[in-house]
Amino acid sequence: MIKHNARLAFAGLFAAVLALGAPLAQAQAQAQAPATQGAPATGAAPMAQNFSDEQLERYAESLGEIVEIREDFTARLEDTSDVEEARELQQQAQQEMMTAVEDNGMSVEEYNAISQALQTDPDLRDRVIAMLD
Repeated sequence: MIKHNARLAFAGLFAAVLALGAPLAQAQAQAQAPATQGAPATGAAPMAQNFSDEQLERYAESLGEIVEIREDFTARLEDTSDVEEARELQQQAQQEMMTAVEDNGMSVEEYNAISQALQTDPDLRDRVIAMLD
């Protein structure tokens, strides 16, 4: 029963990963846009990587913090009807998510790479689930 509940909790967290990966990548791309304009494209799909337990532990810690940030800002967004205030809250949430990742010793690129790998690698997903339990 406990394992089942942990898996259900992870399913919710995993859904958050999918929902948050794009905002983190988008926010990072916006922050780097002036520096990368005119730079050659390096390919659309990231190469498969082997992530260390240390990287995955930092990822799991970041994920937990990101889920908390998301819950906080979702509640705050539900309480506003002002479009500009909602936009500012979304930007603030993205910044706090990126800061959480970086404060855990990861780059946003590394976080996004692990998030993307989790979607297609069941063994990697199981390693992260074990760290979240």
